[in-house]
Amino acid sequence: MRNVSIGDSLAAKRQLSRKTSTTLQCYIMLALPIIGFFVFTLYPILWSFRWSLFAYNGVAHEARFVGLDNFISVFTKDAAYWTSWKNTILFAVLKLALEIPLAMILALILNQRFKLTGFYRSVYYLPSVVSVAIIGLVFSNMFNYFGIINALLQNLGLIAEPIDWLADREKAIMVIVIASAWNTFGVNTMYILAALTGVPREVYEAARLDGASPTRTFFSITLPLIIPVFQTVLLLAMLGSLSINDFILTLTGGGPSGSTHSVMSHMTRQFVPGFTENARPAIGYGCAMSLTTTVILSFITVGYKRLANYLKEKY
Repeated sequence: MRNVSIGDSLAAKRQLSRKTSTTLQCYIMLALPIIGFFVFTLYPILWSFRWSLFAYNGVAHEARFVGLDNFISVFTKDAAYWTSWKNTILFAVLKLALEIPLAMILALILNQRFKLTGFYRSVYYLPSVVSVAIIGLVFSNMFNYFGIINALLQNLGLIAEPIDWLADREKAIMVIVIASAWNTFGVNTMYILAALTGVPREVYEAARLDGASPTRTFFSITLPLIIPVFQTVLLLAMLGSLSINDFILTLTGGGPSGSTHSVMSHMTRQFVPGFTENARPAIGYGCAMSLTTTVILSFITVGYKRLANYLKEKY
């Protein structure tokens, strides 16, 4: 009996030791993301909120408490900020209209079984790993007044003289949309393709035996089965489009005359040290503007999620 009792005690200790080791491993794995959240997310938000209440230009002893004046100025005096929001919404709508259908069509094609499928599945993702600075440089040269796009259109007889694509607001936004969509459609294609591979082949075979057309099969079988993933893809694409910054800075710099600035590029150019020409930018006012932008983006996200859940329950 004593040996049995000792054996049970040792087994319990070993089990407790394994449980403690597993728990410790979990905490170690979670430590890095948690530290990253506090250092790179929570702390910057609190720092921005603190200085948004001050007239602060980067010199601490010159800071002056102004309360909510910065936020009031954002809503009542800064027309350029709200103009940049119009550009951002326009850019997001145009990019989603181009990027999501392109990603869906490509995913449907790659989901078929044909030769070199693996090769093509790798190629479509390559633009996503290219630096934005490089993509901006390539596209700015392509759409330059003496670039390859103008040369090609002239050789085809579609235009009589070169077009200055980046000197006109509408054309410049179109170039930004094309460049940004080319950079990110591969990620969305990957997500949609992963969802498509999870749809059972038997369902398609049954639909084919019933005489369903490819269009009916897509809307009645494919889309409903991948809708959870598609909603996530659409949300991520929407947030990425609304937070566009680097493409505008590398392609147009906000030109012509600041007419292509998005919200993020407008704030970067005006209030981020190192990007603005002002030696002492109004960092406090920029913090108030960034917090206002964060709240607006949060409302857009919550609104989209509620609409998506409503449509999911209804249909």
